[in-house]
Amino acid sequence: MSNRQSNIIFYSIIFLIISIALINNYQPSFFDDFTKSKQEFLIQEAMQNREYDKALASYQDLLTQKASQDHQISADTAAIYEEMAKLYFLLDLRVEEKNYYLKSLAIKQQLKKVDIYSFAKTYYKLATLAEEQQQYQQAQSYYEKSLLQRIGNLKEAKIADDGLFVGMQQSRIKYLRLNHPETIATYRKLAAIHKFKQENSIAKQYYQDALTASKLTFGEDDPKTLELVVLIKQLTH
Repeated sequence: MSNRQSNIIFYSIIFLIISIALINNYQPSFFDDFTKSKQEFLIQEAMQNREYDKALASYQDLLTQKASQDHQISADTAAIYEEMAKLYFLLDLRVEEKNYYLKSLAIKQQLKKVDIYSFAKTYYKLATLAEEQQQYQQAQSYYEKSLLQRIGNLKEAKIADDGLFVGMQQSRIKYLRLNHPETIATYRKLAAIHKFKQENSIAKQYYQDALTASKLTFGEDDPKTLELVVLIKQLTH
């Protein structure tokens, strides 16, 4: 090897070391993102091969990385917990599934900003798990919290006097949140629980709310809408 080639290799290594130092100093998240991408690739590969234990191990590596950076309370960490809960579902480990949804919920409750629909979905998952275990009172509570996150007090809310455009926006948001498949599903779940508890008047009201939304969401002749008509008639007679 000539002196010129040796010098090129030497200065290339020096340049690489300096570049890494500068990137680490001015953009420390660069290598975090690289590591995260590597873990995400491993997770994707494990999922394709149905190696759920390997996927869980990769998610745990991501959590360890976040803990070392003091980023445990973040939307990303909550999302990781939810993905791990889904894996425990696939492994038929319901206790662990519930625990990880609860971990996600605990983080979301500490965040200043979080998607309300994300809250609603987590509560819904916890409700279905409680219902599966025949813990109907707890399931009802979670379904109610899910519904509250999804629609809030929209039924009572009045459009603010902020002009026609803002009023139209608020009306549109209200319409979309009330008339949504997941909102309808939650109404139906609550109705079924109250029917089981023989609280037929409450069950009927939830079915009626679901029917109103179903007509607007799916159409009056849709099988899902017609099924609700039958359920209401059963409670009426």
